[in-house]
Amino acid sequence: MEQELSTIYEAQKIDLKIIEKERVLLSTPKIIKGMDDELKATRMKVEKEKEIIEELEKERKKKEKELETDKDKIKKLEAKLYEVKTNKEYQAFLKEIEAAKVANDRTEEDILVLMDKVEDIKKDYSSSTSHLKIREKEIETEKTKIEKDIQSMDKILTQLKTERDNLLSVVNERLRSTYLVLREKRNGIAVSTAKNGVCLGCFMNIPPQLFIEVTKNRQLIQCPSCGRILYFSINE
Repeated sequence: MEQELSTIYEAQKIDLKIIEKERVLLSTPKIIKGMDDELKATRMKVEKEKEIIEELEKERKKKEKELETDKDKIKKLEAKLYEVKTNKEYQAFLKEIEAAKVANDRTEEDILVLMDKVEDIKKDYSSSTSHLKIREKEIETEKTKIEKDIQSMDKILTQLKTERDNLLSVVNERLRSTYLVLREKRNGIAVSTAKNGVCLGCFMNIPPQLFIEVTKNRQLIQCPSCGRILYFSINE
C-alpha cells in the first residue's frame, strides 16, 4: 500500500499541473478578446478623430466661402458710396459696410479657431494612428505566440494525462475509484499531505492516533473533515 499511496500522490501532482495548464488555456480566449477589444476601441478613436477633422475642415471652408462673399459685398457697397446722392443714403451705406466688416472680423476669428482645433486634432490623430499601427503589429505577434503556446500546451497536456493514467492504472481499484471520485468533488485535489497533525488540504486537525497511522502510509486513510486521501511525506 505504501507504494500505491506514493503512486497516487505522484498522480495528484501531475493532475495539479494539468489543472494549471487547463486554467491557462481557459483564460486564453479572454486574453485574445481583450486584445481585440483594445484594437477596436483604438480604431474607433482614430475614426472619430478623422470624422471630427473632416467636419471642422468642412466648416472652415464654408466660413471661408462666406468671408469671400461678404468681402465682395463690402467692395460693392463701397463702390456704391460714390453713387449716392444724399447724406442719409451715404450714412446708411457706411453703417451697412461697418456691420459687414464686423461680421467679417468675427468670421475670420472663427476660421482661426477652427484652424487651431484642426491642428490640435490632427496631432492627436497622427499619434493615435501611429499607436494603432504599433499595437496591431504587437498584438499580431502576441497572438501568434499564444497560438504556438496553445499547440505546445496541448501536447504537454496529452503527455501529462498519459503519465497520470499510467500511474492510476497500477494502483488497486478501490484506491483509484476513491481518487477519481474525490478529484471530481474537490476541484481536482483528491490527495492532501498531512503535517504536524493537520490536513494541508482543508487545514483541519487530524486526531493524534489517526495522524500516527497516516505517517506510516500503510493504508488508505481519508481526512475526517474534507475526505481527501491523506499522504505523509517527510520532504513536504
